[in-house]
Amino acid sequence: MKLINNKNQLIKNIDTLEGYLTEGDEYSMNEAKALIKRGTCFVAYEIGKEIRFAPSRFIGYKNNKLEKHSVSEEKDGRETNKAIIKILESKPLLNDKLNEKYLKYCNLLGIQPSEKGSFGAPRKFWQLEISRDFENNADLTGEFPEGKIVERTHKYRERNSRVISLAKEKFKKENGRLFCQVCGFDFENIYGNIGKDFIEGHHTIAVSEMSTDHITRVEDIAMLCSNCHKMIHKKRPWLTMDDINKLLKKE
Repeated sequence: MKLINNKNQLIKNIDTLEGYLTEGDEYSMNEAKALIKRGTCFVAYEIGKEIRFAPSRFIGYKNNKLEKHSVSEEKDGRETNKAIIKILESKPLLNDKLNEKYLKYCNLLGIQPSEKGSFGAPRKFWQLEISRDFENNADLTGEFPEGKIVERTHKYRERNSRVISLAKEKFKKENGRLFCQVCGFDFENIYGNIGKDFIEGHHTIAVSEMSTDHITRVEDIAMLCSNCHKMIHKKRPWLTMDDINKLLKKE
């Protein structure tokens, strides 16, 4: 694999990594998280007052992708470190504050890194200022004051199709149809066949309150229409379904 030789190539690889975390399938997300978990040297970058971390061994190769990175026998962190040092004109440094933020970042992604990096080496960091957000984050709503890491994590958990499907099946079996548990909106009733069995699944437990090994139960999922779902996430702490009900009754 060819090493990167300019900052644009570096940022492009960080954007690729962001994409795996934001919109990737379960395999891509887990592989991206594994790279972050195992890394030793990281580029720390700030977007919207939020610090994220990209491992040098992935972002140091030109136009890198998981499918070629995972099978390559050429990858070598020492070589990617040299390439990044040349581009950023600095060596990665020990930084206790960044290491603390790295551990917090991992927690938000639901991964538990070891005390040190690969082979027991202490983690080191470059700092990179990026003046824009990434394309892969463009569709995030900004409804999460905690930041886009939390929003991505929440979206990932809410895309857990298996538990959502089971929750829908249980709700429909008990109620005969799918409707919003707050306002009663029934997509099939309004839109006909195209709205049949459509409803959004809402995690009633906030991501920030979930442990890294939290397993979502069917009972944790509520059925909400799109409007009520968005309104619940408009404030921190989250509004409850009772809160939204009270607001609707005021109208």
